[in-house]
Amino acid sequence: MNTLADGPIIVVPEMEGVTTAIVAFVFVCVIYPKLVKNKPQFYAAFVGVLLIILLHSLSAMLKDSAGFQVFAGATTGLLQAAAVFLLFLSAGRITLRELSSDMARAYEVIRRGEEEKEVIIPITGEQPRPRQQPTPAETRAPEQTPQTAPPTEKIDLPPEAGWPTKAPGNENKPGDSSLPLE
Repeated sequence: MNTLADGPIIVVPEMEGVTTAIVAFVFVCVIYPKLVKNKPQFYAAFVGVLLIILLHSLSAMLKDSAGFQVFAGATTGLLQAAAVFLLFLSAGRITLRELSSDMARAYEVIRRGEEEKEVIIPITGEQPRPRQQPTPAETRAPEQTPQTAPPTEKIDLPPEAGWPTKAPGNENKPGDSSLPLE
């Protein structure tokens, strides 16, 4: 039993089951090569698995070195995550750029809550006002000046001025309810 006199107890979780599953999938891909759609990603995952096995064997040999145990445990976890990610990409025939664009679209859907972007159409058929950048004078606070009403003007015109109300000669007859065409 370890005591404090023996030194600190280093707890490094070993996720050997994850490594076993990764190695099993690599062997399945070797047996069925049609599963692998992107070979460079598959080979990178294979190298990651080999590094995991190397680190595990080195940590078994250097069991007395607490620093190396922690380093090997952390690096093994990172390599396992990278190997799973690369095997996912290689079997799915997807590149990192395609995955990132899909994830960005998924983020937008999650954020907005819909699949399609919202389009706002004016009901009356009017064109929306163009957006204008405010000028520096508009961004300043308005000066306090007394508002004076503009002067009013009255236009006196004779009744005959302006547009005629009825065309001459086209007056409706008292019994005729039809509308004039001209």
